[in-house]
Amino acid sequence: MNYSATRIEIRSPRKSLSIVANLLTLVLFSQPLFLVTARAQRSQRAAKNPASMTEDQRIAHVLSRLTFGARPGDFEKVKAMGVDAFIAQQLDPESLDAGSVIAKLKRLPTLGMATPVIIEQYTPPKPGASPSPNPAKSPDNMAAPSQKLIAQNPEKTEAGKMAALPAIQNEMQMEAKKEDAGRMPALPAAAPKPSPPPKNPQMVVTELQRAKLLRAVYSERQLYELMVEFWENHFNIFANKDDDRYLLTSYDRDTIRPFVMGRFRDLLGANAHSPAMLYYLDNWRSSVLRPYAATKDKPAGVDGGINENYARELMELHTMGVDGGYTQKDVQEVARCFTGWTIQKPNEQGLFLYRPGLHDDGEKIVLGHKILAGGGIADGERVLDILATNPATAHFIATKLARRFISDDPPKSVIDRAAGVFLKSDGSIRETLRAIITSPEFFSTKAYRAKMRSPFEYVAAAMRALNAETDGDRPVLDAIGRMGQPLFGRITPDGYADRADQWLSSGALVARFNLASALATNRIKGTKIDFTRLLSGVDETKKDSVTAQLIRLTVFGDVSAGTRAALEKNLRSESALNQTAPPPNPTANVSVGYAGNGTSQPPAAAPPYISELITLLIGSPEFQQR
Repeated sequence: MNYSATRIEIRSPRKSLSIVANLLTLVLFSQPLFLVTARAQRSQRAAKNPASMTEDQRIAHVLSRLTFGARPGDFEKVKAMGVDAFIAQQLDPESLDAGSVIAKLKRLPTLGMATPVIIEQYTPPKPGASPSPNPAKSPDNMAAPSQKLIAQNPEKTEAGKMAALPAIQNEMQMEAKKEDAGRMPALPAAAPKPSPPPKNPQMVVTELQRAKLLRAVYSERQLYELMVEFWENHFNIFANKDDDRYLLTSYDRDTIRPFVMGRFRDLLGANAHSPAMLYYLDNWRSSVLRPYAATKDKPAGVDGGINENYARELMELHTMGVDGGYTQKDVQEVARCFTGWTIQKPNEQGLFLYRPGLHDDGEKIVLGHKILAGGGIADGERVLDILATNPATAHFIATKLARRFISDDPPKSVIDRAAGVFLKSDGSIRETLRAIITSPEFFSTKAYRAKMRSPFEYVAAAMRALNAETDGDRPVLDAIGRMGQPLFGRITPDGYADRADQWLSSGALVARFNLASALATNRIKGTKIDFTRLLSGVDETKKDSVTAQLIRLTVFGDVSAGTRAALEKNLRSESALNQTAPPPNPTANVSVGYAGNGTSQPPAAAPPYISELITLLIGSPEFQQR
C-alpha cells in the first residue's frame, strides 16, 4: 500500500469506500485541522455551559477516561448506578470479578512461569559440548548392548557416539534390572516421547503483549488496567534488550501489578529490586572498583566500575523529574548507594541479588541527607525513602496523573491539590488518583474529549465499542505497532509521551483508518465482530435507525456537525450506488495489509453501508478523542 498524507488507497470492489477515504482524509489527516477542530468543539461546549458537563457528558467522560472505552450497555449501567458509585467501584478493583479475562489468559502459559523456567524453556539451545578425545569404556559385561546401540546410530563419528550415551546408559540400567530380577519376562518397550520443538524466545514477549491487549478489552477492572499501563510506561523497559525479553514477564506480574493502587514507595522499591529494571538500565553491572593482582598472563589492574544510568533515570524519570532540583553530584552519590544491586545469572536464573563485595560502603550525601558508611544494601533503601517523600516527586507524579486523566496541560490547581494528597497520604496512589478524578477540574467542560487516544487505547476502545471477539495475536499487535506504539517497544526509558502531538503523524493516522476499515469488514485474523448481535433489535433496512444506534455505541450519540454531515453524505452516496452497481461479491479479496481468517469461508460481513458507517465513526475525531 502507498501511504501518503493526503491519499489512502483501499483495494475494494465498492467504489463508495473511496468516498469514505476522501472524507476522512479531510477530517483527520491535516494535523492542524484536527487540533483546531477539537479545540473549537471544546470552546463551543464551554461557552454553552462553562461550569460543568451535562449528566450524559459526565457518564461519557468517566467511561472514556477511567476505562479503555465503553462496551454496549456500559452507558446505561453507569447511568443506573451513578457516576460517583462507578468511580468508587473502579478505585476498588478487588471488588470486581476478573474470571472472564483470567479464562482467556490461561491460553498464554508463559504468564505464570517463574523467570528461571522461562529462561530454561525459551532460551535458544547452546552448542553442544565437544566430545572427550578419550571416552571412557563401558565394562565388559555391558559392551554388547553399548556397541549395539552405537552401531544403530547413523552417525559414525565420536560426536554421534556421545549423542547416543543417554540411550546407552538407559540400556545399561535396564540390563542391570533384568539381572537383579532373575529371568523376568520382557516387557514391551514404551514408545519414545518426541522431543519438544524448540520454543521461539519472542513468544514470551508476544504472550505478554497479547495479555495486555486482552486485559484492556475484556477486564472488568478497567481503571486498574489503565494504571498498569500508566506505570509500565512511567517505569518503561524495552522488551528486546537482550535478556529483558525473559525478565519482563515477572516485571509485569510481580513488580507492577501488585502495587499500582498502593503506596508509591512500595512500587518504587519493587522497581529498584526488579531484575528487568536492573538489566535495562545496567545497574546490575555497577560496582565499586576492585583491584586484582598480577598473574603470569595478566598485569595487575582494576575491575568493575560505577554505572550511573539507573541513578539518573531514578531521579529524572521515576521520581523528581528533570527540574526536580537534584545535581550531577546527587546522581553520582545515588549510583554509589546502588552498587552491588545485581542479578543472579541473568541468562540462567534472572533473580535479584545483593553482593556486598560489589558495594561502595563509604559515606554518601544525597539531596543534603547524610548516609553513614557501612550501611550495605540499606543505602539504596534510604535513597528510595528520601525520593518517595520529596515534594518534587509528589508534584511530578501528580502532574503526570493529571495529564493522563484531565488534559495535556492540566490546571495547576488540581496538580497542587493532588500533590498535597500524595504527601499527606504517605504516597497513596489510590488517594492521589481519587483527588484527581473526583475534582471539579476533571468534570469541567474543558476536559471533555480533551485527550487523544494512543494507538493501544484506540484499538482497545474500538474492540470494546463493537463488542469484538479477539485473540489479541500478531495481526492486531502489528497494527498497533504500525500506528507508532509497539507494546513494550519504546527503546528509551522515558516511555511514550502522553500528549496528542505524539500520535498525530500522517502515517499513524492512516494506519488508524486502515484498522477501522479492516475491523468494520471482519478482515483481521483472529478478530471478529458479530454485526447481528451488535445491531440487535434494529432493522438493518432502516439506515437512519442503524446510524443512530452506531453513533450511540461509538460516541454516546454526541457527534459534531462535520461528522454527521460526512455520515449523511456517505449514506446518500451509498443509496445512489445501490441503484446502479451490481451486488458485491462477498468472497472478494479486500486487503489493507491484514491476514485472512485462514478458512475457506469468509467471515460474517455486514451490509456494506454498515461497515462504512462504522469505519467513519471509529475514524472520527470524536472517537479518537477521550
